[in-house]
Amino acid sequence: MGVSVTEKAGIYLRRMIRLNGGGDQSGIRLFVKPGGCSGLSYDMELADKALPGESIFPGPGFALHIPGECLTFVDGSEIDFEDNMMNTQLVFRNPNAVSSCGCGTSFNVEGGPAAPEGGCSKKGSGH
Repeated sequence: MGVSVTEKAGIYLRRMIRLNGGGDQSGIRLFVKPGGCSGLSYDMELADKALPGESIFPGPGFALHIPGECLTFVDGSEIDFEDNMMNTQLVFRNPNAVSSCGCGTSFNVEGGPAAPEGGCSKKGSGH
C-alpha cells in the first residue's frame, strides 16, 4: 500500500525541506517513536539519501522515506495539511490507528508490536 501525501501537505513539506536546508533532491523520512499521550508518535526529518531497508514512496515533488520497521505502523496512511483559524498542522489519516490523541500527533495500534525503544528511525535503529 504505502503512504500518500496530498498536494496541500506536499506544498507545506516542500517548504519545510527548503527552510531546513534541504536541496532539490532532499526528501522526508517519516518514522514512528514511542511517546505522546496515545503511545506512539510520528516524527520527520530531512532525507538526503535512502538508507538500507527503507521504502521510498513518491510525494508531490519529493520522496517520502519510511524505514522498513516503521511501515507496519503507517502503511495505508495519508498525510494531509490543515490550515484554518484553529489549526495549522499536518494531519495523519492512519487506518492502523485504533486511537489517537486530540492533537493528532500520537496514536496507538491494536495488538500491534510496540515501536522499538528510541523509535524505528535511522537514529533509533542504529542505521
